[in-house]
Amino acid sequence: MQQEKNKPIIASIREYVLACPFLKDGKVNIDYLPDEMAYSVDPIGGDPIYKRYTDGKCIRQFQFSLTSKEAYDGDARTGIENSGFYQYFEEWVEQNNMNDILPELEGHVPIRVDVLLSGFLFSMDAEFGRYQLQCRLIYE
Repeated sequence: MQQEKNKPIIASIREYVLACPFLKDGKVNIDYLPDEMAYSVDPIGGDPIYKRYTDGKCIRQFQFSLTSKEAYDGDARTGIENSGFYQYFEEWVEQNNMNDILPELEGHVPIRVDVLLSGFLFSMDAEFGRYQLQCRLIYE
């Protein structure tokens, strides 16, 4: 008899991000950005233990980035709109934490989502800017 597996944490994070009202068209991939405007939730390598107690129990963390390709033409209005999305996303995450709106995890209890690094222009080409914001999910 095969043991039933819980939904992967990355899938729960993707569902959480999809609920953001500021997403343009709502297309969110995992570890993939096509050559068009889109978003991706990308796991970041790091220590999975956030805090370890003397009794052996621990609080864990799952680090990830929200990455996007956005229209980029060097115009100030476009840059303001693109950077503004990440500001609004960060504020949305903070508000969700205050209202106990967190990713729904199977087999774990979510504690909070932290923004570790505010959104910034990561790279650019002739048509698109690649923006990134780094976060972590704290859970038991």
